[in-house]
Amino acid sequence: MSDSLSAALATLRSRYGPQALRRGGTPEEAGAWSTAVPVLDGVLTPGGLPHGRVTLLAAAGRGPSGRLTLLQSLVALASRSHDTGYVDLAGTLDPGFLADLGADLDACLVISPGPARWERGLVMARALVTAGMPWVGVALGGEQPRSSLWEHALAALAEAVAKRNAICVIAAPAPVAAPLRHASSLTLVCAAAGWQRANGDVAGLRVRLTTGKSKLGAPGAEATVLLRYPRPYATAEVVGLPSIVVPLLQPIVLPVPDVAGVAARG
Repeated sequence: MSDSLSAALATLRSRYGPQALRRGGTPEEAGAWSTAVPVLDGVLTPGGLPHGRVTLLAAAGRGPSGRLTLLQSLVALASRSHDTGYVDLAGTLDPGFLADLGADLDACLVISPGPARWERGLVMARALVTAGMPWVGVALGGEQPRSSLWEHALAALAEAVAKRNAICVIAAPAPVAAPLRHASSLTLVCAAAGWQRANGDVAGLRVRLTTGKSKLGAPGAEATVLLRYPRPYATAEVVGLPSIVVPLLQPIVLPVPDVAGVAARG
């Protein structure tokens, strides 16, 4: 490596931090926040959601995907240990549902920028992170805005998250915009896998999660969770479902009877 290149790299590290540069074959290092769901922490993420990075919950297609319920469940869990922010650009949050999820409502700050105001919501999320909010969730909704101003707001949010070592989880509808995929270090693709029913009522939604992108490990991991809805005398929760392995059945080969021998003995 030449002296001029070494000096340029040293300048970049000094200005933007050591995390700005890494070798192409070296995974990024980041602390992890445990989701308390073993399937998520052990299968999809390296110990939990990464600090200082953007995690994307991407809907696999139109219709129910479970991304918003999963995001709200994670916000509720985080609120039990520290302050959390929830930017409701989807306009679907019911604070009562957060309570059903076991959230500490005194530790939850909900911001409603207005439906589809992506730029405004991302700017507000950045302001929370810059002010010291350690955990922020952003629920995107509606169609992607035509203006590209929200892309600059997203880049500024990702930069603030990295500097503050915060946790930021963005739930995005389908089709997922390219800037969101680029800004995330971890992308979990959410696809509905069927309703969970109990006594004839809908008790929850099964969601198949796939690691679509990961700068912290190998992508392609899959797991299924049950987003269990609140019931009388029971709170809502996220439950990891076991994987079902279907063995390949080998054909049974029966011995061919010795017809000639049987005839001779008969």
